[in-house]
Parts: sequence; C-alpha cells; structure tokens
Amino acid sequence: MKISNSPLKNLKNESGVALLMVISSIAILSFLLADFSFETSLNKIRVYNIQDRLRAKINAEAGIRFALAKLRLYQEGRNLIAKNESLKGTVNPSDIEAIITQPFIFPIPEPKGLDVLQRTAIADFKKAMILEGEIAVTITPVSGFLNPNTLRVFKTEEDEEEEEPDDDDPDSAAKKTPQQYIEGKLLETLKSAFTDKMESSEDFQSQYGSVEPELLIQELKYYVSDKSALNNADLSEAESQFNLKEIVAKHAPMTSLDELYLLPSWDDELVDLIKNQLTVHQTAIIQVNEITKNQLKILFPKITEIQIEEFFRHRDGDEELEQKAKKFKNTKEFEDYIVSSLGVVDADTYKERVKEFAKAGLRIGAAGKLYKVVSSGTYERASYNLVAYIDLPIKPSPKKKKEKKKDPDDDDDDLDEEAKKKKEEEEKKKKEKEEKEEIIQLMEPRVIEIRVE
Repeated sequence: MKISNSPLKNLKNESGVALLMVISSIAILSFLLADFSFETSLNKIRVYNIQDRLRAKINAEAGIRFALAKLRLYQEGRNLIAKNESLKGTVNPSDIEAIITQPFIFPIPEPKGLDVLQRTAIADFKKAMILEGEIAVTITPVSGFLNPNTLRVFKTEEDEEEEEPDDDDPDSAAKKTPQQYIEGKLLETLKSAFTDKMESSEDFQSQYGSVEPELLIQELKYYVSDKSALNNADLSEAESQFNLKEIVAKHAPMTSLDELYLLPSWDDELVDLIKNQLTVHQTAIIQVNEITKNQLKILFPKITEIQIEEFFRHRDGDEELEQKAKKFKNTKEFEDYIVSSLGVVDADTYKERVKEFAKAGLRIGAAGKLYKVVSSGTYERASYNLVAYIDLPIKPSPKKKKEKKKDPDDDDDDLDEEAKKKKEEEEKKKKEKEEKEEIIQLMEPRVIEIRVE
C-alpha cells in the first residue's frame, strides 16, 4: 500500500510562494527606499541651496549697509571741510572721496610679502568677525548729469503759454527755464552722438539715417509728463507713436534708465548710444574727475579734439609718455586748467557757463553726491548681487532776504568823500560775499534705487 506525498508537495509549493513573496517585497521596498532616499537627498540639497542663497543675500545687504556707513563718514568730512576755512587748503573733498570709493573685500586677501605682524593682524581680524561667507563692495560716482525727468511738463494753475525763447538769440539763454535748458542739452547730446556714430558706422547710418532726434526727445518728454498737462504741449506726434504701437505711457518720472527701452522709437542700439550720459536721479554736481568726453563737450561746445586729448592725458595720465594722473582737487584747479592752461574759454565765458548750469540745478565740483554701489555676497556655492544708487541730498539753503528798495531821496551826492568811500567798500564786500562759492552741506545718505542683478 503506497502513502501519498501530496501534502508534502503542497507544503513545498507554499514555502516557495512565500519565499518569492518575501523576495518581491524586499525588492519593492528597496526600490521605494532608494526613491525615498533620492527625494530626501534632493530636497535636502534644495533646502541647503535656499539657506545658502539666503545667507548670500544677507551678505550682499550687509555690503550695502557698509557702503552707507562709509558714505556717512564722507558726508561728515565734506560738511566739516565746507564749514572750516582752515581745512580747505589742507584736505580736499576729492581726497575723502578717493578713500571711501576704495573697493572692499572680505575675507581680506593676503598679498605676498606680508610680514608676521601683518599676517597675524589679518588672522585675528578674521577670528573676531562673526560674518560667514564673502563680500565684495564697490562704490563709484555717477558721472551722468542730464536727467530726462527734467523734461516733465506739470499742470499749472494758469493756462497761459509762456513765450518760447529764441535759440538764435544770444541773450535767450538767460530767459530759458531749467527744463528748456536741459531739453536743449539733451537734444544737442543726442544729435552729437548720432553724428559721431554715423561717421564711424555705415550700418548705423543706413538703419537710423531717417530717425529724427527731435522726435525721440518728444517721446521721452511725453512719457514722463503729467497727462493732464499735455493739452498745451506740442507732443501730438509723439502721442501718435505710442498709440500706433499700442504702448501706454507712464506719465510719471522715470525711476530707472531701463524704462528707455519702453519708448516706441528707442531700440536697444539707440538707448545704448546715450544711456551712459543720462541719469534719472538728481545729480546736482558735475563731477569733473569722472566726466566723459561727450559730457566735456556739453560743458564747453567749442572745445577741440586736441584740447580734449590733452585734458584726459592731464587728468588720467599717460602710460606711454610716463605721465602721472593729476586729479582735480577742487573747482578752482579745474577752472584754472580750462581757462589758463588749455585756453578752452576765457574767464568770463567760464563763469557764464557755470551760471547757466546752476540755473538748471547743476554745480561743477571735484567730488560727487550720487554713487552707484555694487555689493556681491557669497556663501558656499550661492551668490547674490545687489546694485544700489545712494544719494546724499544737498541741504537747502535759507532763502535770501529781499533787498530794500533804494529811497530816491537817498542821494549819494549829499555824502562827503569819506562816507562815499565807506559805502563803496561795503558794497564791494557785499558783492564779493555774493560771488563767493556757496557752502554745500550734504544730508545723510539714502538708497534711492536698488535692484538684483
């Protein structure tokens, strides 16, 4: 009689199936574990990258704060020199500006040739700092002084049209408003840039030969002007260009030069042609140590190419001729060089030009008040760049008292010789005091534009 082994076979089959299920489960769990580990590692890297970028951003912001602190010291130094006559011949504003515009890098690099004490001092400084990562800060003066926002047309209470001054009239410059003066200078600068570019590039001439600079300035004026004040302004052609390309004008002051790219007829090449000579911020001071060739032509239209070359060779130096740079320490040095050394204009013409720009709210100076700050923060592999424009506004001067009208009964003929002489001396001193350079007091630095790059 045979004994059946089917139960044993069933047991073996069930054991095999169970083993197969266990192996399959392990394989599936291993795959899930690998996928989970990958996702976890990926999220971990993302979190670390976010943390690193946040720390890099904090470092960049710290660089901006450091620049504000340096400019605060610059403000104190400038104001002290302006108020103290004895310091004016010893320390110049340009010297202080040269110090605060020095680049800053942290950690401090260790150049070759340092002795033990210097290396130890740098090492101790690094240990005392709680800052992690790297910072690089550069401060540069803004040289552009033509502001498109000056073209802005405001709504006035009176709708009477002002008489437009004649450009051909030599006496009309004194009658022009600051807005009209800057508009003329903008047009003059744009025409000059067009002429220079066309002479050097045939492609530019063939593409932009039919473009009218006057229309470009009209578009700019239409874009920044108050919409309710455009009734009396002759900007219909500019308005039609905006309507034709379905562009809505801002009708408010520009906050960045990048807005030039929004104008209908201003493409990239035209904007780049003049962009470096403009600023949307109130410069107020024409910085002679940062002035460019085109800006020098705006100041003195009759200056020759030879005089321009000599000017920049004197200011910036010449390596081939082994000529050292001689920066202008004050406005007097600049005036003497332009009038006496180069002979660009005579003394009276120079003073007239200064008065014209003063009417437009611009002063000539050896040190500026508007600065571009580039702060780069780095932490591990993350970096963050901030570009800020920092302004030190000029403190408004107190209003001058109105002079009393001369009494017709007060006749100088009735005075004796000594009284006449005394009165003439008083009037002479009063005139010298009025002609004396106005004391400029700067207010605390403030960020007026900031963007991420």
